[in-house]
Amino acid sequence: MMKIPLIYVKDKQAFIKKGGVLKLVGKPSELVKKLKKDGVELVHIVDLDAINGSTTNFDVYDSLTFFMHIQVEGAKTEQMVKKLLEINARVVVPIPFPEAIHIEKFKDKKRLLVGKICEPEHSESTNETVFASVFDLLYCGNSEPDIRMLLKTKRRILVQGKVESKLASKLFGAIENFEG
Repeated sequence: MMKIPLIYVKDKQAFIKKGGVLKLVGKPSELVKKLKKDGVELVHIVDLDAINGSTTNFDVYDSLTFFMHIQVEGAKTEQMVKKLLEINARVVVPIPFPEAIHIEKFKDKKRLLVGKICEPEHSESTNETVFASVFDLLYCGNSEPDIRMLLKTKRRILVQGKVESKLASKLFGAIENFEG
């Protein structure tokens, strides 16, 4: 299972969360270069500006994809999803899909789409039609029954946080807070 560091980006700066508080760690490009040197293959980014509807950080991602694979969470519009896919960034989209994003338009870039699901057993969206639109699934919980159910989808499964279960070896990766 791959360990994937989580960083936050706001105003073109990289942050980590410590004790629920964001701590500035510098320029995203410098951080990603260091992570690459340490053997990291993929970084999970939560774009705090994109969550609020801004595309301010796009040029940051364009330069980051030169160094390493990134997946970006926070794109709220089709335009932002399209721009991120064009630079070959992995894009995390919530399941159920937002009305503003028609995911079927991106089937040619499906390998770069990651569906984020938080309550799979309570969601009406846990069907193969929805899962067929994405390549990977990001589960934001740690329930073993939910993980078992998601593994049956034949998608690569990522989870947020440390995994203490026997299922860890079957997961594609775990997104963990970057310690700096």
